[in-house]
Amino acid sequence: MPTGLNRRKTDSTIVMRTGVRRQTRRLVFSITAIVVIITLGVLIWSLRPIFLPIIIGMLAAYICAPLLKLFMRMKVPRAAGILLLFGVFVLTGIIIANQIGSIIPGERDRLVLQTRFQYKLNEKYRSLMGLDTPEGSGNIVYRYFGPDFDRFMRSINSFLSLSDEESALFIKYREGYRGQPLIEDAYYRYFLKNRDADISRAMDRGAEKERRPLAPEEAPGDSPFTVVMNAFQLWIIMPFVFLFLLIDDGEIRRFFVGLVPNRYFEVSLAVVDKVNKAIGNYLRGILLQCSLVGITYCVLLVLIGFELKMAILIGISAGLANAIPLLGPAIALGIGASYALIAENVNSILPFITPENLTVAIAVCVLLVMALDNGFYQPVVLGSAVKLHPLAVFIGIMGGSMLFGFAGLILAIPTIVVIKEMVYTLFRELKEYYII
Repeated sequence: MPTGLNRRKTDSTIVMRTGVRRQTRRLVFSITAIVVIITLGVLIWSLRPIFLPIIIGMLAAYICAPLLKLFMRMKVPRAAGILLLFGVFVLTGIIIANQIGSIIPGERDRLVLQTRFQYKLNEKYRSLMGLDTPEGSGNIVYRYFGPDFDRFMRSINSFLSLSDEESALFIKYREGYRGQPLIEDAYYRYFLKNRDADISRAMDRGAEKERRPLAPEEAPGDSPFTVVMNAFQLWIIMPFVFLFLLIDDGEIRRFFVGLVPNRYFEVSLAVVDKVNKAIGNYLRGILLQCSLVGITYCVLLVLIGFELKMAILIGISAGLANAIPLLGPAIALGIGASYALIAENVNSILPFITPENLTVAIAVCVLLVMALDNGFYQPVVLGSAVKLHPLAVFIGIMGGSMLFGFAGLILAIPTIVVIKEMVYTLFRELKEYYII
């Protein structure tokens, strides 16, 4: 009897110690997970400036991974395939940077564009409101809403009007400053009329604060060389992330899967594989879709008479932004309408398109691209890729932009795709393995 009692006491002690160890292990795992999550959150928040280059490098490596496997099936050595992809990646980045640099206007062109836009905007406003007639009393819309429209136009002109320093630079460029081409007489007349109108508006309001003179305490901006060097230091990390992830060959994934307890090992592998496939389909599909949208914009805008540089700029901007619902068409319409406002002449192969109806032609192009995107590009290219509810997209974009700025705006949708597919696959596999 004492022996049986001692054995039961021993068994109960072992069970108790096992339970204590299990609870201790769970507590340690929980505390460790919390510390890791907090640490990762702090690091991500602190490293926001390099967040976008790292993610773009990761996405590029993710997209190019099937190409590397294709090279290996074609008996190309892995090292040679990696070097080839890395060379193409760097060369593509250099070409894109050069093209963007050539499209973005310099100081002289920016002053001219700003002057032209302000003059044409005010001219169009006077025409729409009926203020360009000999009477100058305005139409019926202006009689009812004229004061409100005038206040709105004054705020726009306050933003567009050249400051004293910019006006002095404009006059210098007019005379061939820094070896630049002379500013045309027509644009100089725009400049003089804008300046007279600015002075008139300031006198009507009884204050010179409507103008935007450079404040004495305002520090000069960074030089172009400084801006370029800062951008270079920030984005130089992107090609190295791309290279290291191609060299990785699954070691990172094996490391994290190895941390999973044996009970959940098969579930973890299934989740990783299915999430990997879903993300790959989405990224490759959205890349092809955005490329097709951008090319379509370029072709249509050239057909209606846009300059090639401007068509490429709008195509690249709207194509990239097309990953965010409705942003691509909005950018194409906004930039296109702004260009139509300052267009002096139109060299379109379609004879019925003139500077007067160029804005209508731009709206038609945007509608055509949207129809092609919704009716052909998305169903065919994206296919069975992950579908997202519009409300989730809207909330994700707003939250991402508020937390991480431009990087959060761009990466919000891919992040939602990853989280959605990971949660869905995880719970499905847990049910299939009767874990929950």
